[in-house]
Amino acid sequence: MSLIEMAQKEFYQEKKFEGLTTNSLECYTIFFKTLNEWLSTQGIEQLEDLSPRVIKQFLQYCIDERDNKPTSINSKLKMLRTWSSWLIEEKMIEQDFTHKIKRMKQDTQPKMIQDSEIQRVLSHLRRIKRREDSFDSRRNYTLILFMIGTGMRLNEIEHLDWSDIDLTGRLISIRTSKSRKAQSIPLSESLAKELLDWKYYLEQKFIKFPEAVFVTRQKKRITKNAIQMVFKRLKKNLDIQGDFSPHVMRNVYIKNLLKNGANLREVQLLARHSKISVTQGYIGYFAHELKDAIDTYNPLNDLL
Repeated sequence: MSLIEMAQKEFYQEKKFEGLTTNSLECYTIFFKTLNEWLSTQGIEQLEDLSPRVIKQFLQYCIDERDNKPTSINSKLKMLRTWSSWLIEEKMIEQDFTHKIKRMKQDTQPKMIQDSEIQRVLSHLRRIKRREDSFDSRRNYTLILFMIGTGMRLNEIEHLDWSDIDLTGRLISIRTSKSRKAQSIPLSESLAKELLDWKYYLEQKFIKFPEAVFVTRQKKRITKNAIQMVFKRLKKNLDIQGDFSPHVMRNVYIKNLLKNGANLREVQLLARHSKISVTQGYIGYFAHELKDAIDTYNPLNDLL
């Protein structure tokens, strides 16, 4: 184990002791693995060899070879800065190796997809479900409906158990929310019926009913990466134009709440945004979809 890896292990244990969330700790584990693989190709093993120049080269590698977008690069830079500050505090290094490295500019507008593309995906999964009755098509169909119908985040879906869902009272309890606070969200009647159908299917499929709501064919809890792969395969197989990802499904949930008449405060609560300014960011983004409404609801209709 190199000195860099030893320092990372100490840092990880420190953050675990401080009470960092399981999701954040997992992000550091994945990040350090990527960083260490690249450092190994560069023959870098000593902490004193880390510098702003080396870090810039690593981030450029992530852009060029791993196709990382600005959001991902900025997340990596944030973790590097936290680690660098800790190393300085522990007197393992003297200078910040992220000094003067600027964040990448990123598009703050919420990514969206046309409703027609979502309908195409759901129709595709319904056809396979009817024709083959495959496990994957049933799960993925329910999963996509669930994401659009609840706006839940990937980490929350990954850890969701059947015991968290009250199908009678139509309420979902979230134990692993972004804010680390216990939260709950309402469940629509239509989505509750889809979940009941999925639950019945699982009861017939497995001798022992799974604890997790969304599982693999081997009855293992589906991971965030596996869910992302579901979206990537569907995007490729159906040649979907534009953005199609788990986070876009959350954006569609928020957009449709606003589009169907929910006020900003209601949407903020349902989307569980900590600040209403985040919710306001969605206003105007889908204004182009309302252009047809101006002819029907034109304020000048009764005056001209």
